[in-house]
Amino acid sequence: MTRKLTRTGHVFGIASTFLAIASAQTTAVPNVSIDPATRTVTTANFQVTWNTGVDTEAITTLNWMGGSNVTDSYEVDTCGNLGPDGGNVQYFGNSWSGLAPQLGSLVLVGGGTVTPLGTVPWSAQIPPSGAVQVTINSNSTNCPPSSAGINVQTTYRFFDPGQPDVNWFGVQRVFDFTATAFPDDIRPYIPRLNMDSGYTEVLYPTTGGALAVMNASNCPNGCTGPESAPGAAALSPAWSFAEGWFAVHNPSTGQGVVVKRVLSADPQESPIAAQLWIDNDGPSGSYYTNASSFLLLSPAAGFTGGLVTEVETFCFYNSAIWTPSLIPPTGCLNAPVTLTPWTLTFTGQTVGVASAPQTATLIDVGAEAVTIGGIVSSGDFGQANNCPASLAAGASCTIAVVFKPSASGIRSGSVSIVDVVKNSPQTLSLAGLGLSAQ
Repeated sequence: MTRKLTRTGHVFGIASTFLAIASAQTTAVPNVSIDPATRTVTTANFQVTWNTGVDTEAITTLNWMGGSNVTDSYEVDTCGNLGPDGGNVQYFGNSWSGLAPQLGSLVLVGGGTVTPLGTVPWSAQIPPSGAVQVTINSNSTNCPPSSAGINVQTTYRFFDPGQPDVNWFGVQRVFDFTATAFPDDIRPYIPRLNMDSGYTEVLYPTTGGALAVMNASNCPNGCTGPESAPGAAALSPAWSFAEGWFAVHNPSTGQGVVVKRVLSADPQESPIAAQLWIDNDGPSGSYYTNASSFLLLSPAAGFTGGLVTEVETFCFYNSAIWTPSLIPPTGCLNAPVTLTPWTLTFTGQTVGVASAPQTATLIDVGAEAVTIGGIVSSGDFGQANNCPASLAAGASCTIAVVFKPSASGIRSGSVSIVDVVKNSPQTLSLAGLGLSAQ
């Protein structure tokens, strides 16, 4: 049986922010708390605190299953020079590198050193799907070449926060190249989340169908591939771009984190090529042992003319959860259902005016029917769908999304397909650009 297209999961006009930023009280729901004063989110399995200073996007502590120092982060100052408008840890990249990240620089677009006019640097909410969502508006860092004033919105999503066995969260980062072109490649996220001493290995699937184990100390100036980069060693064996994941691993403890990427497209709707970058950054014995990441390779004309959305999932593990293999842990698995596309991006839309719908297709690519427990939207987006309660093997259904911005600037959201499989919800990431009424 197929349901008719009906709008569910969101009512336009409801304020998108669950908490007032000015509130200093901790708001609690079962197994979850959000403290806007200290910028801390606590779920059944995670406790994450964001910086309260200038660099609003930096994560200062991240505990998983109560264990501290699984990861840490650092703030970005002004091109390696300590100053009043920067963070408290030096930025090493541009002192020795060229203008492009592939030449070695550690470009952190969206460092949070500037908050765009009319935005707030940190907000948190619990959207209808039950996820805890943190949204940070920022601007490109002061360090060239990422000083072009590119606005960025980063959203962290903690799924099923009351479930203690959920060890993954999602990160959606939206870059606005509407007004400013950016000719260089970008390293979108993982350098902000550097592993502590002991996380010396990077694991990744190879094009030959094996699991590669790379010691980060072998990459003092970076190892990267599949494309070559001046000054960096070729990544060998070659990384499987199609699999789209890597792990940063502590061989002594068996702990680590898998980073799984969703395919993305540029504003001209061409796929954005990405490659794996492994680096042994920071002074020996200090800060961190590696800063592995994805690089988004710039199109020939650069990033220009609209929004670019990058989506990744971070799956933390220990030896009880995952033994390193070609099959990543739950949360970073390819599910028996797939979305085509995984992201929808809406061009400039006047505040308060609904856009024309865009659609995505949900397909059961497995051998059995899957149960759909619910489909809900968040942010300035509404959805309608014709998906049945049980989607047969090989069958598909359509999700239509409408964007109605409540404010100008980047607006992020999602459609969550809940209780499809063990690593649900599957997420259709959404981004749009709100325009002030003339």
